[in-house]
Amino acid sequence: MKIAIVGSGNVATHLACGLVEAGVEVCAVFSRDLSHASRLADRLGEGTGRYDDFSRLDSCGADAVIVSVADNALATLAASLPHMGDVPVFHTSGTVGMEVLAGVSSRYGIIYPLQTFSREVAVDISAVPFFTEGCDEATLAVADSIARRLSAKVSHADASRRRVLHVAGVLSCNFPNFLWECVEELLAKAGYPLDVVEPLVRATVDKAFAVGPHASQTGPARRGDVEVIERHAASLDAPLDSVYRTLSEMIMKKHLQ
Repeated sequence: MKIAIVGSGNVATHLACGLVEAGVEVCAVFSRDLSHASRLADRLGEGTGRYDDFSRLDSCGADAVIVSVADNALATLAASLPHMGDVPVFHTSGTVGMEVLAGVSSRYGIIYPLQTFSREVAVDISAVPFFTEGCDEATLAVADSIARRLSAKVSHADASRRRVLHVAGVLSCNFPNFLWECVEELLAKAGYPLDVVEPLVRATVDKAFAVGPHASQTGPARRGDVEVIERHAASLDAPLDSVYRTLSEMIMKKHLQ
């Protein structure tokens, strides 16, 4: 199977590299910026074409197409793509319905990886859960086949279930990551590096998945120590002080009432 990749960002890069490592031929990379397409194509091998002219998508010889661009760019990009006939076309978004590709091909669907990707940071893609959807059973089977080249963790998820997955991803990844950024700034003021809390963070994650988040909760809010909570909040600048109070109140409500 030959696959064309439309996009050259974080997700596109990891999927394309993962497919090549799995023995799949990525025949072309398309991007609005030819230098970005070339950078990714160079990583994939000499035989990978690189284009900034999307009108050539239908002549690149692909047996399937993966469109991996920002969610808010999908509709506009899809409108600019040539019709691919019955070549299956998939996008990778967790928040946009597969119907956005209905004008691109008679066969369309979704291959959604639940993972955070940064272009130059290695990820074990074989451990990433993938969620697929297709406009019909045959197209869904193609999506499953591609996803299983990347990972053994492949499940089906329609639009409503993907929305839940995407929100869960933000809550479990993006929000904690931002709090760690706040922690990094807080520690720097006291002369400490971020890695002073690394053992704590790793132990917290390990324990949450070992016994469950509810059972593993500790700290002043879990104990209902309002005096410590207020002292901590008062030491923080706005708006982090209100975030601290709000989360503490939620923990106390969950565990003490």
